[in-house]
Amino acid sequence: MKRLYVLAAAVSVTGGMAFAAPKENAPEKEEAVLDVQTPPPGKQDRQGQPAIPERLLDDSHMNEELGINEFTAPSIRKIFEDLEGLPEIPENVALRARPERPPMDRCSLALQLGGMMADGFVIVQCGKMNEVKPIALDLSSYAKAIGAGERVNRHAASLLKNAEDGDLSSFKNNLALIQSDVEQELASLRDSDMANLIGLGGWIRALDAATAALDNKFAEDKAKVIFQPDVPEYFHYILDGVEPEMKERRDIAKIMNLLTTLQEQMTLAPDAKPTKAGVEAIRKTTLELMKAALAPVES
Repeated sequence: MKRLYVLAAAVSVTGGMAFAAPKENAPEKEEAVLDVQTPPPGKQDRQGQPAIPERLLDDSHMNEELGINEFTAPSIRKIFEDLEGLPEIPENVALRARPERPPMDRCSLALQLGGMMADGFVIVQCGKMNEVKPIALDLSSYAKAIGAGERVNRHAASLLKNAEDGDLSSFKNNLALIQSDVEQELASLRDSDMANLIGLGGWIRALDAATAALDNKFAEDKAKVIFQPDVPEYFHYILDGVEPEMKERRDIAKIMNLLTTLQEQMTLAPDAKPTKAGVEAIRKTTLELMKAALAPVES
């Protein structure tokens, strides 16, 4: 069974239709440029980071095109391969309010960018293609804040063309390429914290959509996909090692505690099967995690 993970490497296009970027200018969002891309000086590479399971790596890393290192970003696309088999995502969850502009702190910027990338996959899953333009605009402004705006703008323009043509395969591919380009920019800045936080934000938003779908219409065989305790365990480890500056605006300790709770709730006894009560418990914790990690930080 495919598994609900985001511990794979940054996505390259695999098996999808190639799509040339349109010639029109990429969408721009006014007054959304924030210069927060510089990581703290003297950041050292962390040692002893848990290995990403081989089954979770995409082709670009398995064939050593990119390789695996501390800047390998979790793949947001991987988990949405599993969402295709889940019950319908409720509309009130599929469409969520997003911040009007990028936040000033790097931690929130990375988490929200990951959540926003996941939003793109959610709208495709739900057929809400009229939401493409707002997401493309937001992705452009957030990427610009990180310093990857020029690369991402090309893909954001392609998202609009894909939606217009009804080309969902290329739409997903361009979303995946956005994450890949952002990872490359963060690698050049030697900022592994932001790369992993983007993956965490995407996983939280995906878990939000998945648990809402299963809570609304429980199916034991389909629910297995969210009972994967090593995912929150991995992200807990990552958060434990982020720079102190990352913890100034976000309550990282609370997020870590919620990840520990999820790890416990997702752990099934041998031969045990998922239950509706178990899904409801995970759903409740996920909603708390959405607020702690993705909601705008009060000034």
